[in-house]
Amino acid sequence: MKYLHLLKVLVLLCFTLQADAQYLDTMIEKPTPPTAGEVNLASNNLNFVEGASAPFRYGDKIYFTAPVPKKSGSGKVSRLYSAVLGSPATPQLINPKDDETNAAQATLNIGGDRIYYTIFKDAPGGKPAQSEIWYRDKEYDGTWGHVVPLPKSINEMGIVNKQPTCGFDFTLKKEVLYFASNRPGGKGGFDIWYCPINRDGSFGNPVNADFNTPFDEVTPFFYTHAQMVFFSSNMPGGDGGFDVYRAAKSEKGTWLSGESLSAVNTAFDETYFSYHQPSQSSYFCSNRPNEHCQNNSNGCADLFIFKGKLNGNLVVTTMSEMDSATLYGCNVELEDFETGKIEITILQSEDNVMELPILPSKKYRLIVSRKGYYPVFLQLESMFTDFAHPIRKTVYLKPMK
Repeated sequence: MKYLHLLKVLVLLCFTLQADAQYLDTMIEKPTPPTAGEVNLASNNLNFVEGASAPFRYGDKIYFTAPVPKKSGSGKVSRLYSAVLGSPATPQLINPKDDETNAAQATLNIGGDRIYYTIFKDAPGGKPAQSEIWYRDKEYDGTWGHVVPLPKSINEMGIVNKQPTCGFDFTLKKEVLYFASNRPGGKGGFDIWYCPINRDGSFGNPVNADFNTPFDEVTPFFYTHAQMVFFSSNMPGGDGGFDVYRAAKSEKGTWLSGESLSAVNTAFDETYFSYHQPSQSSYFCSNRPNEHCQNNSNGCADLFIFKGKLNGNLVVTTMSEMDSATLYGCNVELEDFETGKIEITILQSEDNVMELPILPSKKYRLIVSRKGYYPVFLQLESMFTDFAHPIRKTVYLKPMK
C-alpha cells in the first residue's frame, strides 16, 4: 500500500508539472520569424472576368490582358485593358476591331512614350499559329500613333514571338527589347531572346539569353534598376509547373543562371512577374486556387493577377573549409541580433544552399553548425537588401581533428 500511494503521488506530480509547462509555454513570447512577404489576389478591377494576365504597371496605371466574348458569341478573344489604381478597367483603343485577332501582353518603354504588345490569331486547339510584336509611339496629344510591326528579323514567319519587355542595359548603353520565342537556334521549346535598340531606332538581331534551358522559358520582365531579368520556366527542380526565376548580369556583362524566386512560387503555375519600383509592388499571374475557383486542387483553369510586397532574403551556401566540397546536413540558425531571439532554424539541411527570408534594416547573427565541425558565427545587416538583391554568404566549416 505504501508503494501504491507513492506511485499515485508521482503520477499526480507529473501531471502538475506538465500542466505548469503548458501554462508557461503560453506565457512566453515566441519569436515571429520573418516571412517571404505578403501576396494577395489583386483587386477585382483587374480580375473582373474569368482570367487575367500580363500585368505591367507604369505610374498609377496598370496594363493587363483579359479574355472577352467575341462579337459573334462563339468563343473569346484577348484584349488589352488598363486601370488606374482602384478605378474600373477600360479597354485600350488600340485593340483590333475584328473578332479573330488577339491583342495581349502590353508593356511600355522607360520613357513611357512607346507601347509594345503581341498580336496573334488562334489556330485549332487555341494555340497561336503565328505571333508578332508590334509597337506604337505616343502622339503629342497623348494618344497612341500608327502601328509599326517589328522587323522580320524578329517577327519571322511561322514563329511565335510574344511577351515583350523593355529596359536600359548599362553594359550596352542601349535600350534592349526582350521577348519569348520558339524560333530556331534556341536551347529548346520557348526561350528568352533579346535585341538592342540602336540610337537610330533600328533593332539589332535577336540574341539567345545565356540562362535559357532545354525547357520552356517565357514571360520575361527586365528590371532596369537591378539589371535583372525575371522569367518563368518549367525546368525540373522547381516547385511545380511554371515557376518564376531571376537572372542577373555578371560584372563581365554575361547572364548568370536563373535562381528561383521562392517568395511567389507554388506547386501551381506562376508567370508574368513584374515589379514597380516606386511603390515596391510585385505583380504576377498564377492559377493557384483562389476565391474565383475554390476547392480545386489541380489549380484554376485560368490565370489570375496577384500583387505582393516581397521581403529580402539571405542565401546561405555551406562548404567544407578543407577541400571546398559542398556540405549537406548542416544546422542553420538566424538570430535577431538585438533581441537574441532565434527567428529561423534549419536542422540537418537537405541541400547546401538555403534561402532565408529576412526583414530590411535589421541586424542578424547567422549560426551554422554540423556534427564533427566547428560552428561559425557571422553578424550581418540587411540595410540594402530586397527581393531582387539577396544577401549571399558562403560559410566554410572547419572539421574537428
